Amino acid sequence: MESFYEGCGYIATFLGTLLEGELSLITSMLGAKMGYYNVGIAMGFAFAGAWVADWFKFLIGKTKGKALLEKKPKIQLKVDKATAWFESHPYLILTFYKFFLGTTTVILLLAGLKNVSYLRFAIHSGISVLLWVLVIGGLGYHCADLLTKNIELFSMHKLKVLSALGLLIFIYWFFVKRPFRSYSMNASRIESDQMF
Repeated sequence: MESFYEGCGYIATFLGTLLEGELSLITSMLGAKMGYYNVGIAMGFAFAGAWVADWFKFLIGKTKGKALLEKKPKIQLKVDKATAWFESHPYLILTFYKFFLGTTTVILLLAGLKNVSYLRFAIHSGISVLLWVLVIGGLGYHCADLLTKNIELFSMHKLKVLSALGLLIFIYWFFVKRPFRSYSMNASRIESDQMF
């Protein structure tokens, strides 16, 4: 039964880093610190999940990147902003892209769009994901005691914490996401009007 739970933990680590990222990796390291499974094997599964996810985004950029940008003007704006930055130091950025929070997907799409070779991407992506797993996973593992204390504190003040998080999410949506969405829609409307 113990080996079954251990296997489930590894699968959860793989799926979590495949679909999400930092939070899944830290949660996995928390489980490893508590003795549910081996930290080295968990890091291996985290590496595999994150690497597969990044390859998927890179391949989308390489095969369907232009078509995607035509359909999604919001992503096009982000790609346009990041292009000059990416072109100035492409391989340095590819080596550390996992640490550029919020721009990882854009960097991977750009790598595909800019015809970075498969071998070059494999090397730089492998280094980036390995560093990410070692640094973020290592911090999660070594700070697990502090995290468990915060979990206890959270359970004591659950309603206050959830209310504060809900308020922060609403403020972010109202002042950042909503105006940007309306700006994107207006910009795409103006572009379509100019075409006709």
